[in-house]
Amino acid sequence: MECVPEKPVETGSVLLVVDDYPENLISMQALLQRADWHILTATSGVEALELLLSNEVDLVLLDVHMPGMDGFEVARLMRGSQRTRLTPIIFLTGNAQSRDAVLEGYACGAVDYLLKPFDSQILKPKVQALLEHQSNARALRRLSRDLEIAQAFNASVLENAAEGILVVNEDGRIRFANPAISRLLKVSVAGLEGVPLLDFLQKPHVPEWYESAIYHGYRRGETYRVHDAILRSAQGQLLPVTLSCAPLSGQQHAMVVTVLDMSEVCHLHQQLELQAITDSLTGLLNRRGFQRSVEGVLMRDAADTQLRALLYLDLDGFKRINDSLGHEVGDRALSWVSEQLEQCARPGDVLGRIGGDEFTLLLNVTEAQEAAQIARQLIDMIAVRQQIQGLDVSLGVSIGIALSPGCGTSLETLMRAADAAMYEAKRAGRQQYRFYDALISAQPLLSPVHWK
Repeated sequence: MECVPEKPVETGSVLLVVDDYPENLISMQALLQRADWHILTATSGVEALELLLSNEVDLVLLDVHMPGMDGFEVARLMRGSQRTRLTPIIFLTGNAQSRDAVLEGYACGAVDYLLKPFDSQILKPKVQALLEHQSNARALRRLSRDLEIAQAFNASVLENAAEGILVVNEDGRIRFANPAISRLLKVSVAGLEGVPLLDFLQKPHVPEWYESAIYHGYRRGETYRVHDAILRSAQGQLLPVTLSCAPLSGQQHAMVVTVLDMSEVCHLHQQLELQAITDSLTGLLNRRGFQRSVEGVLMRDAADTQLRALLYLDLDGFKRINDSLGHEVGDRALSWVSEQLEQCARPGDVLGRIGGDEFTLLLNVTEAQEAAQIARQLIDMIAVRQQIQGLDVSLGVSIGIALSPGCGTSLETLMRAADAAMYEAKRAGRQQYRFYDALISAQPLLSPVHWK
């Protein structure tokens, strides 16, 4: 019996009357005649069980004494089946039963005994009451199954949700946590229960729960959102997240807090930011990155008297190499030059490639001679002949130097001065360095530097 699924009831109630005398079945059908009752009949226990397999029966009226399989055995088989174990049974008998027989009937699952002949004024109300009880019980079981399905579905959604989900009581303590937030905070689900949300909230800084915007939003019945919040995991890791805190309806006295991990988004944003300020060929700062870094240094240290030197480097002979040997060799040469520059740069110096064969280097120095020594070192290093793809490659570099604050304190002013000094070095024969001085300042700048 267990293998047959329940069939839904379309309309009305289904009654099964079991009696080995056909005339008794006809009599029962007449007594139980109602438009909303559908009567099934069986003349044996075997036939009754077959009908129970193929129909959803609400009530069984079962004769006790039948040849072959009696009513008690049918009742025991019904109670042993998941399908029919809750179906009410009324035993029908033509003789008064002994006390033991009555007890056996109730032990088999009977809800009542009726003696033949039947009084319709007693039979129909009794059947009606049992059918109403059965209908209510079936509806309750159906609601219970629906509730279990809904609970299982909700649990599955919460278990598999990528977002962290918390239910936080109005006192700020966590009532519920799903696995995603458990993994994010590195705390077990059970370990999160009862813990104040503020124990994990790093930003916005909230010293007192009842003074927080989260709590005030909850009291107003509004959803409070924070797009740049930071949580601190149990291991101290700072996690960029977005928070959405929405009050629960009814008498829950709590809010649901949805947590979206923004770590990957922030990482991608940082990567894009890095790409935007980095020269893809050499890995040095590009023009934008150099400008941002140097302006940050100059703005931060505007009040100090630190002597700085801006070196503007322009390669000598690069165009010839690029045109005659090809762009691949030219790119390799630029990469090699950037490596030489990085060897000379010290902690705190700012190095960048701002054009095709133009490099800049901001130095912290104690005197002008220190900048001159580094410039001479760079000229000597770059002048070394190199083998690139089996070809001899030789380069030179002309360097202009502008000192700050003497030549100015803004990047644009320093760049214009260093650029003018670099052209003076080229006019003097290349592979040299020149400081920007009064003599150069009296001449028109050959190549103004425009940053914006």
